[in-house]
Parts: sequence; C-alpha cells; structure tokens
Amino acid sequence: MFKSAIGRAVRPALLTLVLTGVAACGPTSPGTPQAATEPATTPVAAAATGTGPAAAAQPSGAPRPRTTTPAAAPSARPSASAPVTAAPAGAQQAAIGTPGKDGGAVTATAKNLQLTAYDPAGGTAVLSSAPAPSAAPSATPSATPSATPSATGSATPSATASAAAAVQPGALIASPPTAAAPQGALVAVTAVQPGAGDSIKLATRPATLAELLGGTEADGKVAVDPHGIKVTPLVKDLKASIGADLGGVKADASGTLEVDVNAPIPLPEGASVAATGSLQLHPAVHFAYHGAAAGSPRTASIGFDLGAHAQWKVTGDLSRSTGAAPVRLPFAKLQASPVLTVAGLPVVVNLGLTCYLEISADGQVHVEAEQEATGTWSVRADYTGGKGWSPLTDAADTKVSPVHLRLNGKAGVRAALGAEASIGLYDTVGVETTVAPYLSARAEGSLSADVPGNAPQAQGSWSVVGGIDLNGALTAHLKIFGTPIIEGKLPLPPFHREWPLLTGSATLPSPRPSS
Repeated sequence: MFKSAIGRAVRPALLTLVLTGVAACGPTSPGTPQAATEPATTPVAAAATGTGPAAAAQPSGAPRPRTTTPAAAPSARPSASAPVTAAPAGAQQAAIGTPGKDGGAVTATAKNLQLTAYDPAGGTAVLSSAPAPSAAPSATPSATPSATPSATGSATPSATASAAAAVQPGALIASPPTAAAPQGALVAVTAVQPGAGDSIKLATRPATLAELLGGTEADGKVAVDPHGIKVTPLVKDLKASIGADLGGVKADASGTLEVDVNAPIPLPEGASVAATGSLQLHPAVHFAYHGAAAGSPRTASIGFDLGAHAQWKVTGDLSRSTGAAPVRLPFAKLQASPVLTVAGLPVVVNLGLTCYLEISADGQVHVEAEQEATGTWSVRADYTGGKGWSPLTDAADTKVSPVHLRLNGKAGVRAALGAEASIGLYDTVGVETTVAPYLSARAEGSLSADVPGNAPQAQGSWSVVGGIDLNGALTAHLKIFGTPIIEGKLPLPPFHREWPLLTGSATLPSPRPSS
C-alpha cells in the first residue's frame, strides 16, 4: 500500500550501521518488547549461504556498492595487496594449511574437505570429503534450501586420503558455512585421529585472523546478495521479496530485499493500534586487515553499510500514556553469513537484523500517521596497533518525512521503524547496534497534513519533527582479529539527529451559520 508513496516522497539519503552489526541482536535501546504469536521459522527468501557474484552486470549509470581493490603495496613492504571479493555462492570446502613461515597467509594444502561435525564448546570437529561445487549457481532463488547434495559427486578416495594426510596438528581450518557450522568456523588443529569411512576426527582450539592472514594487506567492501538473506517472520502477515529498486534508485545488480508487514501493535490494558510497514534493504559489509605484527594486525576494520528505504503507518486511539518506554513489536529476523575471499581464503561475516515497529504516547489522542525514511546507516569498528579499538557510527544522510498525518487530542506521539543489528566473524559477534528513524508529533487540538500537498489544517498548536537514533557497543569477541581483548563492552558513540518538519498554531474558521 506504500508503493506510490515511496515513489512519490523519497528523499535520497543514507542509513548506515556498521557491522559490523549482523544475528544475535540484543536490544540496545529501552524498548518494551511485546509478545507475538511466532510462526514456525521458515525462510521467506532463499537461505543460500554466501553472496552473489560481485561483478554482476548492471544498468549503466546505476550507483552500487563496489568491491574495492586497494592499490598495490609499496615494494618495501613484504606483503602483497589482496583484493576482498565475494566468494562463490554455496561453496563449502574448507581452506586447510599451516601459517607461512615468513609471516605470510596460510597456503591451503588440503582440499576437497568440509566440516561435517563441529562442537565449538567442546573443541571437536570432523572433516569429510566435500562435494565439488556446481558449475554455476541458479539464477532464480528457491523458496527453501535444497536438502539434496550436489549431483557432481565427492572427491575420489585417493584424493581424500591425500588431503587427510595433510591435516596435521598445527594446521588452521577456515571453513565457510556448512550444515555443521552454519556461521563458519576458524580453528587450529591440536590433535588428529581417523574417523568413520573417509572422515577425520579433530581436536581444535579457536584461531585468529592474525594466524590465518599473517602479513596480508587487504581492504574492501562487498554487497550482500539478498538471495542469501534468511527471513524469519515474527508476525503472521509478513511478506518478503527481492527487487531491483531502492526507493526509486537502482541498487546493485543483485537487488534489494523488501519486507512488508501488517500487524497490530499491542498497547497496555488490551488496546492496540493498527500498523503496517515496508522496508527495503541493501546491505554491504566492509573488511580491512593490514599486516600482522607480533600476532596482531597493524590496523583492522569490520563494519557494514545498510542502505534502506522504509515507510510505515500507525492508526488508532491511544487513551493513555504508554509508559516510560516505547512499545515495540519485532516483526522479522534477518540473517546472512556472506563469505569474503581474502588472499584466497574464506572469511565469514555474520550479519543479523531484528526489524521492529515502535510507538509511544504520553496522553489521549487519535493518531493516523504515515511516514517514510531513506538513507544509509554505517557502523564500523577500527583497530590501530598501540591504540586499540575505536567505534564509528554515521547516519547523517537519513531523511524522515511525514506522508500523511492526522492527530486529534492532547498528547505527544512517536512512531519508529527500526532495526537491532549485529555483525561478527565466524559466529562471534563483534558489534551490536540499534538504528531507529522516527517521526514525533505533539498536538493540542487537531492537525491534518499531507506531504507533499496543501498547507496543514490545524486547530490549536502542533509540532512535528523527524529524527534518527543510532547506538550500540563493541564486544570482547573482536579478539578473533588477534588484537588485545576488550574488557566488557565498549559503547559506540551515540548518534542522534532531529529536525523540524511542521510547527505552528492556528484556528480553523468557524462554520458559517446556515441561511
């Protein structure tokens, strides 16, 4: 129901949340979650692992996030520059090898093996022969992941035996997502013993990117293929689809994920307000790693940009205050584990989002508010040797505008469509953040406004503002980079911006007496 309004009232902007934020999204703002009947967890979009090809064709002149390949490193530096690219979708073969003696990255010596069992708590794993990847991924995503192994078959017994012989204590295993390790794994082998059939049983310990990448120099940003984002509905009436437009602007050729929701927001004492929303997302992940020194990189970075266009509407009567905290209705969980290729090795980024609608009021009012937001949210964590980790947040280009607004009563109302996000590597969350564009209105009397449209009609006084809140924290799990451990959580610098949209006071003409 928002297509025309989206095309009509978009204001280009950007919403950016890094992730590094991506799936264990703990609340970082004081919302009051409301229980909702949760349907079975079913992927609405394809749940394929990994990102789509980074170099897919796209229409001329269409802006898109691009994979960045840094210039070659100076000749005085021993490490060559490495591009950061999207790995082929669906690849499950682990990269296995020993760290370079000269401080270089791991050279994969064992191939055609994949993790078929993995217990991170117990430190045990099993490697078995891996099916060869298919020639090309399907151009059309299926509704559910296939349960049938690839028809191309597995490695030959002799090849498997040769690969198994190369798996020795001290080797590192960098695994893309598999059924046994859905968010990837990065471990070092401490013991090896034969398993059933062609498998190998391992004892392992957690490894670091410093061990895997050594003195590698790499920096790049890769768009996340929406076909690889798994959508779990948290309300009954939720639909997900993949398109090519982002608020009227062509996005990357891989497209955008759109989530549409129609659900009531429960209020205190059994009341509710009707709510609908439409959210278009086009995420990209940023990864940088620059040369290890004494087991730690000189500099490193992990983060994400979340290009988005959102439109939402709430309608109903609020007879009393909703309390100190806003009422929140989570409506969808989005999870993706795109695989980056760095120096020929898989680096798994875990991204998670929980999308929600939120409303608060401090009085008695009838509200009918429809609004939209566009922008890019950016969140990033940067590491510099000797200085430690520093967070960066940016949502300066966010625009929130009312499309249609009716208020009657004496109260303030705030309505938001937000996301709790997390980003990490190999099943370790490094950044947690909450982003919430909102529309806030206060009226004493009545207000009717359409944007664009005629001048507002009002009786009494009113004010309408748009805003954006972004906050979060870095966690100790960034130690996977091989950097000093953060004690507890390091808060992100809060980002808050608010701008006036409508304000004033007026009295409508009294009706003329009938003749």
